[in-house]
Amino acid sequence: MQTKLGDGSVMICGIVGKDAETKRVGEKNSVMTKFSVKAGDRTDQSGDKKAVWVNCTAWNDMGKAASTLKKGDTALVIGRIRTYKYNGNDGTEKTGNELVCEFISGIFRALLSDIPYPGNTSGSSTYSDYSMPSDEDLPF
Repeated sequence: MQTKLGDGSVMICGIVGKDAETKRVGEKNSVMTKFSVKAGDRTDQSGDKKAVWVNCTAWNDMGKAASTLKKGDTALVIGRIRTYKYNGNDGTEKTGNELVCEFISGIFRALLSDIPYPGNTSGSSTYSDYSMPSDEDLPF
């Protein structure tokens, strides 16, 4: 899921693609954490579905919090898009985008593995046994 908010911020929600990578950078030894979130799918010109991945960067206290994100966690992220330039492998100048995080909320699978959930009618007893319905099964 992705949406643009009235103040220019962007909100995404999706699955974290790989464990967050944290390091300290700059003169102030600031914490920087990078991670990617699958925010949905898009159909390309040939009709094939392609995943929409959003590269996220979190700094300082937000970076410390984001450092616990693991592959498979669900993350809700609000931030602002930053565009930057870099040299590609072929030596040409390229443009990239990242979401600079202002808010992060994670649902960590490891924490949910033994928690019973309300409204359970499937016979399973914990979130780890629960599977989300597909988009086609949702009423909205």
